[in-house]
Amino acid sequence: MSLEEVYQLYRQIREHLGCLGHWQALTLAIYSMGVVAAEKCIPSKVSEKCGLFGKPETVQRRLERWLDNERLAWSVCCREWARWVLSRYGGEALVLLVDETKIGQQLSVMVVALAYRGCSIPLAYWCYHPKLWPEGGQVGLINELLSWVLEALPEGCVPILEADRGIGTSPQLVRSVLALNWHFLFRIQRQTKVVLNGQERSLSHLVNAPGQHWSGHGKVFKKAGWIDATIQVIWQVGYKQAWFLITNAPQAKTQDGWLYAHRYWQEASFRDLKSDGWHWQAARIFTPAHANRLVLVLILAYAWMLTLGTYAFDDPALFRYVAKPSDKPFALFRLGLRLFNHLRDALNADFAPLPPHLFFSDPPPPFISVGA
Repeated sequence: MSLEEVYQLYRQIREHLGCLGHWQALTLAIYSMGVVAAEKCIPSKVSEKCGLFGKPETVQRRLERWLDNERLAWSVCCREWARWVLSRYGGEALVLLVDETKIGQQLSVMVVALAYRGCSIPLAYWCYHPKLWPEGGQVGLINELLSWVLEALPEGCVPILEADRGIGTSPQLVRSVLALNWHFLFRIQRQTKVVLNGQERSLSHLVNAPGQHWSGHGKVFKKAGWIDATIQVIWQVGYKQAWFLITNAPQAKTQDGWLYAHRYWQEASFRDLKSDGWHWQAARIFTPAHANRLVLVLILAYAWMLTLGTYAFDDPALFRYVAKPSDKPFALFRLGLRLFNHLRDALNADFAPLPPHLFFSDPPPPFISVGA
């Protein structure tokens, strides 16, 4: 990395994450760029890629002090980060995803993310010990994260929130989404009771073989006093189980339930942040306060690679440098890393230097240009 590149990213951080002071923003830029260069997030490994800022042991201590800095308000950073990302999307409908990931047995992380082209961009998150839920339990935690995202939503935007059955089988969460005037698309447990045409029955009785689909309107969650919803059951051939979905979104938006497939994009992003990309699980940072600050580093580095991957995927002149046409579809994160490494090749004269640039919906900046 060069000083020019680091300060390019630093200026963007200072512009959009105003809660960070000069040294906090500069260290965030150094750490994020170092993660990309090292493809690891362990401070000792990242410091070896940051020679411009001192000896490895000096940089390592700087990164560790940043993670330990109690004055760094990660929750405020989340709000400003969500506003930075969502400012690019105007008033269009958005698909938000909520799920939990774990780092071994020591740490759990709840994440609300924006579905984006086969992956997802974390917007708000909270790290905690698996057996020590924050106040309010699972639904209270999700509601807190949703409130942060709500502050950042463009005017007139009504997102669809998706959740798997471990989270979505919750009348309390459904009512929370309704109170926000959002749409929900949740997978729920197959044994959930429903009322259809005045008759109570189990969801599992609506389909009985792969290849069958069912859709209709009814009521769900008997013990919670029944909630009106559109019910969709999809049992795709080749799958062991059906999707049992509930939603309040217009039928056209849910595309007969297949919009729910976007939820798996969040699983892909979790893999990118962990074993397929930044090796988050190897950092062994299990203190929630430290982990909350580390996640900010990871998602900034991740966003940069998604930006590059978007440019490479959309521009045939760039794509040919990192993949073959037969490779499509290709994960944006992997394309971004390939383009980053290609542009870093000292023998490559086709491209000008590459200062980091965010975000995804913008056209490529002039410094990404194919030579004659």
